[in-house]
Amino acid sequence: MTAPTANIPTIVALSFGAGIFAATHLLRLRDRERLRKACSRTQKHLRKGQRAALGVDLTSYIPIWKGTSRQKVVVLGAGAFGTAMAYAAAQGGNDVVIYMRDKNQCHTINTEHRNPRYLSEFSLLMEGGSSEIRGICTLEDLKVELETSGVVIVHALPCQLTPPWFREHKDIIPHDALICVTAKGLYLPTQQLMGHAILDALDRAEQPLAFLSGPSFAEEIMKGNPTTLVVASDDLFQAVRIQRMMSNFKTIRVFTSDDPVGVQLGGALKNPLAVGAGMVAGMGFGTNTLSAVVVRASHELRQLAAAMGGNPRTIDGLAGIGDLMLTCFSSQSRNQRCGQRLMKGETVEDIQKEYTVEGIPTADVAIIYGDMCGLKLPIFRCVHALIHKKITPDEAVMSLMGRRSQYEMKNSPRNSRKISFS
Repeated sequence: MTAPTANIPTIVALSFGAGIFAATHLLRLRDRERLRKACSRTQKHLRKGQRAALGVDLTSYIPIWKGTSRQKVVVLGAGAFGTAMAYAAAQGGNDVVIYMRDKNQCHTINTEHRNPRYLSEFSLLMEGGSSEIRGICTLEDLKVELETSGVVIVHALPCQLTPPWFREHKDIIPHDALICVTAKGLYLPTQQLMGHAILDALDRAEQPLAFLSGPSFAEEIMKGNPTTLVVASDDLFQAVRIQRMMSNFKTIRVFTSDDPVGVQLGGALKNPLAVGAGMVAGMGFGTNTLSAVVVRASHELRQLAAAMGGNPRTIDGLAGIGDLMLTCFSSQSRNQRCGQRLMKGETVEDIQKEYTVEGIPTADVAIIYGDMCGLKLPIFRCVHALIHKKITPDEAVMSLMGRRSQYEMKNSPRNSRKISFS
């Protein structure tokens, strides 16, 4: 009696340990991230037969992304970026319709599967003919398409035309339709972020909105160059809807964010900074100067984003630094080209007759935002002053380079004192 009784604690302990081991094993099998990492660490160099020889082929547990259920996507605007967004959504197997007013443009899209006005060298047919982009040009057709349950509206209209368009056509916009805003700018008449202006135009507080941003030239998307974007929404599941709709894990990868304010500010306020980058090139300065302007400008952008309720870390990502680098370092950027032309003596009026430059009017709003938040923003203010010819290029250089010496980073480990960085 004594010996068996003495073994009971041991048996209980072994049973408990076995139960813990089994439970842990099952949880590990259910943990997709651990499985994915395990495959990456130990099995990525093995062939399928070799993995099976190890006893368990972990790759069989990894879900292969094949897209979500087919969604109805209505793209508003058949410009270059609207065309690229329609093409990207169609690559995911979605039912994509693009709305425009030009009947001839619409006819060509439907018959020749290309946009005759923008990016005309690219076919809008998907490989394998799995899906195609349809064009519509009447409000009656648009209303029919928007009546589809769960429709996603991809907004690709110019910023200043957006709120008036939504105000005029709010009766055909479903209350539950997710509007994905791709325009990177501010609404100048009311000095609002685009999201706020759209909600005011629709006279609705609960319209689902998401904001897609990041370094993305339309032509490079059409070429299939690997592109990364970020989509933000107050309701994160709405951002995930856009992420799954747009990502194809070959040429486009979309990250999610819950900071729509930061994403909108990064996309909009990088425009005047890109004008400033063009000014640097137009003055004849090189990479040293341009790199300095981009880095310090991103700091001012973080300050402004934080003061207006955004997350400054958002500016460190695709919607901030990513988009800023794209527009500042590339001659494809209209804002950058505008800055160069201004330094060569051309006027704002002449340049804007040829193409829209969002950075010109946005510079005015950036200064208003800076004054409201009590921020100095020296680079923003120099760009604004140069645009309006309030100072000369030489005075701008002296204004920035002659500022008092200071620490670069706030709360430096070697200096715990509170430092001003303006």
